[in-house]
Amino acid sequence: MPLRESLAAVLRLVRASRGLSKDDFQGLIDPKHVYNLETAKSGVTLDTLEAIASVLQVDALTLLTVAASLERGQSHKDLLAHLKDDGQQLAELGVLAKWHGEFEDGSLVATKPGRRTPPETVEAILACRAQMMSQKETAEATGVSAATVSRIWNRTTCE
Repeated sequence: MPLRESLAAVLRLVRASRGLSKDDFQGLIDPKHVYNLETAKSGVTLDTLEAIASVLQVDALTLLTVAASLERGQSHKDLLAHLKDDGQQLAELGVLAKWHGEFEDGSLVATKPGRRTPPETVEAILACRAQMMSQKETAEATGVSAATVSRIWNRTTCE
């Protein structure tokens, strides 16, 4: 069963077990949207899931892990053990140690779109420019597109 359907079932069961109606979400989430989520007719965003979880007085991650264990057909305990292993793998990759650098003053640091040009390539382009080669010759010599050469060429002359 898809995760959307297992999450729908978990949301419906928790809401019913708490004795809440769809109208109890009024002000945070439209009751029609709650209905659509509980019937798996629409997906949920993280923000919406957090709002639902606050009304249900359950952590949003608990709702997700219970739904995932249903979807995978495994016990919640086994899923949590699997998640612990995944978390350890992320720690070994350095993700957990580096995540603080992704935020500044409590906000996510923006990144520039697109693929970064390797520093060696930038240096090679600048070396060609220093040798008075044309941008076309530089593109051929470095194997980099003319657009990339032009971007690096112009970016560094403006500085």
